[in-house]
Amino acid sequence: MIKGLYEAAAGLQAQAMAQEIRSNNLANMETVGFKKDTPFFRILTSQGASSGSSAAQDQQQASCVVVGGTTTDFSQGPLRETDNPLDLAMQGDGFFVVKFGNKQGYTRAGNFKIGSDGEIVDQNGFPVQAARGELRVPEGAEVLVDTNGDVFADGNSVGSLRLVTFEDKSVLNKAGSNIWVTKTDDVQPKDVTDPEVYQGFLESSNANMIEEMVSMIDGMRQFDMHQKSISSLLDDTVGKTIDTLPNLR
Repeated sequence: MIKGLYEAAAGLQAQAMAQEIRSNNLANMETVGFKKDTPFFRILTSQGASSGSSAAQDQQQASCVVVGGTTTDFSQGPLRETDNPLDLAMQGDGFFVVKFGNKQGYTRAGNFKIGSDGEIVDQNGFPVQAARGELRVPEGAEVLVDTNGDVFADGNSVGSLRLVTFEDKSVLNKAGSNIWVTKTDDVQPKDVTDPEVYQGFLESSNANMIEEMVSMIDGMRQFDMHQKSISSLLDDTVGKTIDTLPNLR
């Protein structure tokens, strides 16, 4: 009975954590360049029975389902036209690079703007990094960005966007503000060889509302099943306790 309670309680906790992940995906449906997370589950078992244990003891080894972690889906989100010259979207693989504190940050959110000193920054004020030097635009200048990521102000080149990618994106962690950073400092990105940058477009979130809602409904069913299991086990325990009370006199 204790084993059953443990498994059901672990199942409740796992589904609650999974629902938080799905809720976050839904909450970011309108976030530019957002990449959805998917929970994955693991079955944990206690240590195997010690030598000489009986078959009955072996059956009492507890097992439970837990959220093992999340995987990020880096697939392309749909592009939508904005006609804002500082809105940029990448088609295919790659990231824009921003200065994130003392680190390099990587993002798919290309809703940029001009900072107070003429530097191109993201919506959080983090400077957008150039392939070489800085990206500064004179006040009032007409900005043009070609598909290679080259930036022009009033027809004059002011630099090129730094566009990078990673062979293994599992080296990235979400750092907030729609930015990823590498898990360790020794991981280096590689330049995107054939970039496709579209000016006046933004990449939408790749989370799908219908898929997330279906997953949440299924998760609620699983949650309800574990709740009923706990209630049933507790009712059975209370009932047996009441039945044995007269025999304790």
